[in-house]
Amino acid sequence: MNNMSRLGGPLGFAGLELPKAPSCGGGLAALYSVRLPVRGLRFLGDYTYRGERYKYEDRASYDEHLRYGFKISNKSVDYKKVLNECLPQVAVAFGGYKAVVSYDLYSLNYSDRPSRETSIYRKLLETPGVDVNGRNNIYILTPAQFWDGELCHRALGYGPDEVIARLQGECASAERLLDGVYLVLNDDPHLSYEDFVEMNERIKPILGLI
Repeated sequence: MNNMSRLGGPLGFAGLELPKAPSCGGGLAALYSVRLPVRGLRFLGDYTYRGERYKYEDRASYDEHLRYGFKISNKSVDYKKVLNECLPQVAVAFGGYKAVVSYDLYSLNYSDRPSRETSIYRKLLETPGVDVNGRNNIYILTPAQFWDGELCHRALGYGPDEVIARLQGECASAERLLDGVYLVLNDDPHLSYEDFVEMNERIKPILGLI
């Protein structure tokens, strides 16, 4: 919260009323929100209970999350700026190992599409030790994303510098961030689902992803 309160808008919390530390009560997670001054921009965070009585696994479902949501038609939010400037700032402030931009239901549709890819996705889900799109796997590429160094090595088998070298001239931008890499593959606010699929099918083989 201290880091986020030093970060300006539209995604930062500078000058805003911050929530109290969330209580999980008798559950395993707590939700909290911050009222952002930008109309139509929503934020929701969650905190996972930490205690000796609960056993954790090395999976993304046990992580804390910061989630923002808005429509690309919202003139109060500059979509390109969010992807190219604001999201990497949040990743640094939050100290996250991963950040992704979800666009409509494209990622869900990509996972469920009837093709050879679908069988690969289902096989990954059934493979012990594989956290699909989580702490040790990258299956879906999104318009923009951050991977820290450990996730690069776990999911790709090589580091951030190699990611950047492979993607030179292949995407909008690929830059170092923290000890990892921040990628903007497409910042078109009117990205079609067909272009989303093409983006995945073109970039994944370059990175050695299935």
